Amino acid sequence: NSFCTLLAGMASEASARAAARFVEFVNEAVTPFHAVRLMASKLAAAGYVELKEADSWPQLHQGGKFYVTRNESSIVAFAVGGRYAPGNGIKIVGAHTDSPNFAIKPNSKLRRNGFAQIGVQTYGGGLWHTWFDRDLTVAGRVLVNIEGKVSSRLVQVPKPVLRIPNLAIHLTTAKEREQGFCPNKEDHLTPVSATEGALGAEVPTPEGQCPLLFDLLGKELGVPAEAIVDFDLSLIDTQPAAVGGAREEFVFAPRIDNLLSCHCALDALLGRGDSLETDEMVRMVACFDHEEVGSSSSPGAGGSLIPDIVDRLQGPSLDTRSRAVAKSFLLSVDGAHALHPNYAAKHEQNHRPMLHRGPVIKYNANQRYATSGETAAIVSMIAKRVGVPIQKFCVKNDSPCGSTIGPVMSSLTGIRGVDVGNAMLSMHSIREMCGTADIQHLADLIAGFFEHFGEFNQ
Repeated sequence: NSFCTLLAGMASEASARAAARFVEFVNEAVTPFHAVRLMASKLAAAGYVELKEADSWPQLHQGGKFYVTRNESSIVAFAVGGRYAPGNGIKIVGAHTDSPNFAIKPNSKLRRNGFAQIGVQTYGGGLWHTWFDRDLTVAGRVLVNIEGKVSSRLVQVPKPVLRIPNLAIHLTTAKEREQGFCPNKEDHLTPVSATEGALGAEVPTPEGQCPLLFDLLGKELGVPAEAIVDFDLSLIDTQPAAVGGAREEFVFAPRIDNLLSCHCALDALLGRGDSLETDEMVRMVACFDHEEVGSSSSPGAGGSLIPDIVDRLQGPSLDTRSRAVAKSFLLSVDGAHALHPNYAAKHEQNHRPMLHRGPVIKYNANQRYATSGETAAIVSMIAKRVGVPIQKFCVKNDSPCGSTIGPVMSSLTGIRGVDVGNAMLSMHSIREMCGTADIQHLADLIAGFFEHFGEFNQ
């Protein structure tokens, strides 16, 4: 009993450390651009060499470690095994950097009924009611023109500057209360930034742009507001992620879907490299933008980034490329739906993932996930090899099913794959929730995939 208690304590300490590292990661990775910059800095610090798509690449030698970005919002990192030869295949872990949010409209200025507001578009399938009455700010990428040269700058305004106020219950009709909270996405989701009476003198801005926004951005970036040419900006919550619960067993955070998978994949790639010198394959982590809107974009999983890298790794021979694809494997990692204690009937009775019980293999007969019996078996055997518990999930027949980058990448490349992910609650809310123990489980599973895939790929 004392030995079991000791082991449990050690596991708890490891889980706490893993949760703390993720909280630090997600607090810094406030947009896909910030996530990619953070991941790139960690890769560079670990000795990975940046490659540019527009350049000729050097020989990708055995033991080499490289990374490449696209649009500053997607990143692919790979380490070449010490015994790798073209045609040997690639072990790919795929995830995504984006989450549902509000994107600021191209013409951001909006004045209504005595208020200065900022026009926004919904991005992805968010639980938009959760964004009401939150202290919001702005972050993302800004393009600035300095002396005739346009450059990209990342920005995060470090204070609450926006809010989407709820309508008081006293002003709703009985019918509206019966129907539940159903805001119109165009009319009711626009954030407030100031009253018109408090605006004062406004900085010069292009026609259609919000002077308050450009003033904030210019001050944060240290450039004149009129130097701002364009932007890719999102609203974010100012409340940081935290470890919580009466026993500190949960993480409460924005963007758990899917920055948790990005974090665990990078952790496994960087932290478990002892066996790389004997590896016959390439280890790869690919984190894409635009999954929440279908992946059909240049930096998305449906773009050419992975096929381009596969071609550059394998060389001009079609035979070599075909052999590599047949030997490769995709671990598509994205959030899974944990059993909700208040809505248990929403889950299929024999497929009810729980927090703290390990990563979830996700199945769908209609190919919304990339999983097959063969690919699931390989992952299950790897999990057993490294001591990670595994759960299974499929939706009820009367329920819709989300999808992931898994089917997109498998159909694009021909590489077989499996969909896995950690169980979580409040998916697509502004504040999501997961279990601390599962973070370490997922990192261990991905590390096991990199280290032991060859043992089970018979």
